[in-house]
Amino acid sequence: MENECKVVALQTPFDKRRVQCVGVNFVKYLETIHYGESGNLSNTSSEEKISDSQTEFSVDVNYLRSLDPKEWKDQDHYAVLGLKHLRNAATEDDIKRAYRRIVLKHHPDKRKAQGEEIRQDDDYFTCIIRAYEILSVPAKRRSYDSVDPEFDDTLPTQQQVEKDFYGVLSKQFELNKRWSEKKKVPPFGDDTSDRATVEKFYDFWYNFQSWREYSYLDEEDKDKGQDREERRWIEKQNKQIRAKRKKEESARIRALVDLAYNNDPRIVRFKKEDKERKLAAKRAKQTEAQAKKAEEERAIREAELAKQKAEEAEQKRIEAIQKEREAIKRALKKEKKIFRDTLKSNDYYATDDKERIKHMEGIDKICEMLKTMELQELNKNLAANGREAFVKALEETEIKLEEERRALFSNTKSSNNSSASTKSSNKKALWTLENIQLLIKAVNLFPAGTVQRWEVVANFLNQHATNLGDLKFTAKDVLNKTKDMQHSDFSKSDLKAQTNQNAFESFEKNKKELKVVDKSDISVNDENTGNILVNGNNKINGHTGNGESTAPKEKASPPQKEEKSAAVEAKAWTKEEQSLLEQAIKTYPVSTADRWDRIAECIPGRTKKECLKRVKELVDQIIYSSSYETVVDFTRDYDSIRQALGKVEHFDKTCLETVLHAINNRFQSTWGIQNYCQLIVVSDCGIGIGQNSVTNMIMARQRGMPPIDPFPFQYPSNVIFMCLGDMTDIVFTTGTSLYQQLLDHSKQKGQLFTPPAIEKPDKDNPSLTIPVVEAMFQTMCEKNYQPFTAVLKCGSYSKLNSNIIIWPPPLPHVAKDIFGVETTRFISRQIEICGYLSLSDIGSPMTISRHLILPKSGNDDKNSSGRSINEFEKLETDIRNFYSKMDGISMETDENGASSAQSSGSSDANKESVCVLLHGALKIENVAALTLLSENWFGFIYSYADSKKKSNLMLTVLAPGSDVVPWLGDLRYLGTMDDALPGESLSFPVKPTEKRSYSQNIVGGCWIRQAGLQSDVQKVLRHAKKLPEKTQHFYKELNRIKRAALSLGFIELLEGLAIILEREIALLPPNANPDCALQLKHSALELRKMINQDFKTMIVALPTKYNQIQ
Repeated sequence: MENECKVVALQTPFDKRRVQCVGVNFVKYLETIHYGESGNLSNTSSEEKISDSQTEFSVDVNYLRSLDPKEWKDQDHYAVLGLKHLRNAATEDDIKRAYRRIVLKHHPDKRKAQGEEIRQDDDYFTCIIRAYEILSVPAKRRSYDSVDPEFDDTLPTQQQVEKDFYGVLSKQFELNKRWSEKKKVPPFGDDTSDRATVEKFYDFWYNFQSWREYSYLDEEDKDKGQDREERRWIEKQNKQIRAKRKKEESARIRALVDLAYNNDPRIVRFKKEDKERKLAAKRAKQTEAQAKKAEEERAIREAELAKQKAEEAEQKRIEAIQKEREAIKRALKKEKKIFRDTLKSNDYYATDDKERIKHMEGIDKICEMLKTMELQELNKNLAANGREAFVKALEETEIKLEEERRALFSNTKSSNNSSASTKSSNKKALWTLENIQLLIKAVNLFPAGTVQRWEVVANFLNQHATNLGDLKFTAKDVLNKTKDMQHSDFSKSDLKAQTNQNAFESFEKNKKELKVVDKSDISVNDENTGNILVNGNNKINGHTGNGESTAPKEKASPPQKEEKSAAVEAKAWTKEEQSLLEQAIKTYPVSTADRWDRIAECIPGRTKKECLKRVKELVDQIIYSSSYETVVDFTRDYDSIRQALGKVEHFDKTCLETVLHAINNRFQSTWGIQNYCQLIVVSDCGIGIGQNSVTNMIMARQRGMPPIDPFPFQYPSNVIFMCLGDMTDIVFTTGTSLYQQLLDHSKQKGQLFTPPAIEKPDKDNPSLTIPVVEAMFQTMCEKNYQPFTAVLKCGSYSKLNSNIIIWPPPLPHVAKDIFGVETTRFISRQIEICGYLSLSDIGSPMTISRHLILPKSGNDDKNSSGRSINEFEKLETDIRNFYSKMDGISMETDENGASSAQSSGSSDANKESVCVLLHGALKIENVAALTLLSENWFGFIYSYADSKKKSNLMLTVLAPGSDVVPWLGDLRYLGTMDDALPGESLSFPVKPTEKRSYSQNIVGGCWIRQAGLQSDVQKVLRHAKKLPEKTQHFYKELNRIKRAALSLGFIELLEGLAIILEREIALLPPNANPDCALQLKHSALELRKMINQDFKTMIVALPTKYNQIQ
């Protein structure tokens, strides 16, 4: 058994592996195949090395001999090296081997040795060297491949695409993907491709990034420039041409993608599926709504039916009851008649007249006391027994009546006693906080010594008190209440102070969550009070504070003690504890030693620390200031604003109404009422107390008679409230709702922004952080501060166009015709300059709004790839822009750190300079540019200097129409004298030379600038009020305005000024000189006469006895 051997063959699967042949033996094998003999490849000559590529490289000798070295840019470099069939697919190794091979065969020395004639000046070997120099350098080869003459840039036609969509376009995209910077290009796919594949394909090509560039086609080489300036000029021209061709290439690729997308049957199918899905969802929703509506209608019908049945059943029950009552009433009436007839027929069972009267009186008593059955039984007894039965019935009736009288008397007595006690308790309930305040007011109004003082006070309370009902205050009630209030006060203070203390209790009940902690004049002997809390919560003005307390910190206590202390601090104050606290504070003055220890001893269950906190709360609840402070005036210096914001306190108690009125006064004094104001109020939504509270402002507006409008803005305004606080705090949420109500009632186009609510904010996850506030302000800016961008066209030359920003964005103009139909017009994004007018010729036209014009710069925060650049890259870009600004080239940095010139940057630089040049020209020449804002809608652009002497480019928007400036005529036909035809009457007031000085002699230079004309008119009125001392100055200024208005053709100004002067007569103060009224009336009459007079005519003063004019 030991020598036996068994062989078992197991069938296993084959494992395929790729093996690369290497080694000396393999080289010999290759030599045998190629050369038919054994040998070492390394021993062959260089010519033999190249011979193995005969099948790969094919050189056209005739093409080489036809080349001109001077036209080397027009030659096919791949064909020169014999790589025409490979072209851009050729590797660097292929280019090197092809170059070595062609050099060995076509070198001039080699050809000369073979007897070929060599031309030294224009030999084609120079073209071979040029081709290798281009293709061996990757950057130069890429520039040549970008303009490969063998590549077809034409796009397929619509007919070709419709005929064979997948065949034609798949070939096109396959050819064009060679230009992609990204190597992984999504496939075009076929008709079976899913939605994700198709969307990925089009997303790639719509965001296609091409490496194709056109530096190979540069007309001039910058290295040929003789100096630096010439080289830079050449480089500038080349880059402009490259950018244009690059833009055309992008447009070609986009046109190809659009052609594919618009004709793609898969896109059509996807859109159809989306539409069907939306329609199905819509139908399902409609079906659900119809079913729900049908169910509701069915429920309503069933409810109505059930209600109708119930009503019918109730009606039947009522009718049955009524029938039963009618039957009982008829039976009772019948029995009464029988009873009366029986008595009457028996002479009332009386023996004499006195008894007869007594029995007749008893008939009614018996009829009223007895019921139907009892009366029927009595009638039977009368028929049987006669007089005995009647007398017995009468006696029983008298007994019942006597018992009822006694019962009624006892009930009346008890009710009188109870009513007296109830009345006294009701009188006590009438002394509410409002009635106590009325009592204090009445006591102050009717002091001691007033005749029947307490009766007068009681009548005052009965007239003004609320919820009195049938009760009335008497003099005794008022006197007793006053004495009770005085005796309950330990410090013997007046009634007003006592009621103010009670007001704290009422305020705590109504506004329990409003807790403000601040410094107060309270003597504190305990130094280790720690961080003072409000009812156990570290909230300041209704918000959670993260700052550390300035008071000394307490020593750390065990956790059990801290929990116990927190539970005690969270305990609310009762009414009895509040009363004890108030009495204890009055009992122990500030000079008392260990004052707070003694106060705490008077209040069971309260510590000294809790008493101190409670007093601070009550003191701060009535502190609400109406003062405010202007930290920074109107400015564009953002650094000063940032510095001032850092010094603002964390919270204050400023009255919202006072601040809004102060802002309105400051804005009107600086900008007038024709400008748009956007106000941002950053607040913690404190509502305040008293008359200045937000609640009182809302109630005043609801009543329709607010004493002072909290939003007094007469100009277009937008108020934005930035509410910073904890959304889980009920005080803050209440304040935000009140602020929103205030905006709604004021009819302001305002907004209110609040931080997002967090379910469980804690120390690690607070509800109000810096990122949250930044997000709030970012949202606010996105909604309210989107700039209005436009293009300012300064003629037909494209480089004189400039991208601008108009701020604030112009509002749409809404106009109504005679039928009340509203028409809304918008300013165009293309603003065209029509011409230039002197500022003195424009005068003071009626305007809609004024705006600031700013040049729009390019996007400096992102590079060409869309990636945000850091500070160092931005600094590098700024340096390049500085050195290239004179050439109009803006350099940007790409992802690889290389700089590239963008046409957008160049154009932006030019546009900025044009905008700045326009600003300077308008300022120096003292002219304004007439601009076309929309169809038949004009405006003026001019230079304006603010209070900081900073000059700005301003846009004044006129009312729509071409005839809105009467003294200029139709703005569409303005021109120079050379444009006028012989005998043509121009609408523009062409003025003689001697008039020119009058129109230019306006204070401030022109009336189009803000407050220019107003300033001149106010100067005339100031002189008028000081007549007769300022008579000469008054008429000097008046004549100057008159001459300027006549030279402009602004005759409406004279009529308006005359009306103003006549109105001033009625507004003169009582102590004004009579000469003021006389001169104002005289000047108004003369102004109206001057409308048709020569501009040289002067208005002279009226001689009166009050002046010295002869």
